[in-house]
Amino acid sequence: MSLIKYANNFFLLLLVFSVTFENWDPFKLAGSYSVTYIASAFYFLTWIPLLGYNFNFKFINRYLIPLLLFIYVGLVSTALHSGYAEELKEAYNYRVLLLIILMGLIANHIRSNPTLISRVLNAYLGSVLLMFILATIGAGTSYEHGRLLLFGENPNMIGMKAAIAFLIVLARLLDVKFSLRNLLISSILSVPFVSLVILSASRGALLSLLLGTTILIYFKKSGLIQKIILVVIGISASFFFISQSLDNNPVLKQRMLNTIEKGDTGRNDLWKGAIDIIENNVLIGVGFSGVLPEMYIYSGRYIDPHNVFFYVLISTGIIGFIFFMLFLVRLFRDLYKSYQFTGQTVYMVILIIILFNMAKAGGGIGKILFWFFFAILIGSTILIKQDSVNSKKVRVG
Repeated sequence: MSLIKYANNFFLLLLVFSVTFENWDPFKLAGSYSVTYIASAFYFLTWIPLLGYNFNFKFINRYLIPLLLFIYVGLVSTALHSGYAEELKEAYNYRVLLLIILMGLIANHIRSNPTLISRVLNAYLGSVLLMFILATIGAGTSYEHGRLLLFGENPNMIGMKAAIAFLIVLARLLDVKFSLRNLLISSILSVPFVSLVILSASRGALLSLLLGTTILIYFKKSGLIQKIILVVIGISASFFFISQSLDNNPVLKQRMLNTIEKGDTGRNDLWKGAIDIIENNVLIGVGFSGVLPEMYIYSGRYIDPHNVFFYVLISTGIIGFIFFMLFLVRLFRDLYKSYQFTGQTVYMVILIIILFNMAKAGGGIGKILFWFFFAILIGSTILIKQDSVNSKKVRVG
């Protein structure tokens, strides 16, 4: 059994490392078997012998049940709009269901071995660092309208992944006692992550950096004077970074000007069409298979609304949206309790940045990256639960 657990740990880290390269198809199998797909398959296989030992439904049910009810509402809605569903798997969005199951497995994996959290985040940082190295040497890279693509990955996703990596490094720096050694290591790691954000020319990634830094300073447990100093440093660094980014990347500069001067987010028509669909199908939506056809009718584009929350409302209406939000509210509350107990800001900032990017990501609900981070965040809550149990034992003793 120890060998299986070792394999299970190995494939978890491999899966985490591969998440950055979700679209990479090394065997040229028409996109069906990406490196992430293969890593996920092996991870599932190593879980099978461990289900009776490591999987605790009681730990995960407060998160899984609302999500499964969301899927169920989508199934009912699809049945009521059956003209849109050509295959059974379209009726319940099988990819999202698989990602929910994967989230449950990873969260339970961390529950059984909380020391994995740090290793998992390190594996993620390593994968983004590799992405920067590949971009630097030109392996698997191309440029579209001056924006970096890596193995066909959307520039916005590249920028978001790099922004989250930077914020993890910054959170770790702020959460520990200051030292020149930690500052030097963090500075060295930050350079490639910030560079990827600039190369992606992603407005969302740039805003994620600024928003995340603000959140970290806000939540950092420190004295008033120290917090004021951090705010001044943060504002000064932000202005300098924005100025340099816009000067060095004319594509990013133009995109930012379009947003500021014209209110153009690149998603205006999609969001307007999505709102019209929601208003006409408030209660239960149009089903998972009805999203794209309805978006084509209302926006003229056969594409999802580039907003996970709009997607949930379109597909499952207000009923499914309540279940989906219940999952997020429970996660936020548990993470906030954990933050109050441990003082660690990294998990809070990851959640907020993930939610920010879900509100603008195309096909976001089917991206493994989001569900992977949800799993990590759920798993992180076990730390406070274990400490609470240990404290009770000490008081009883």
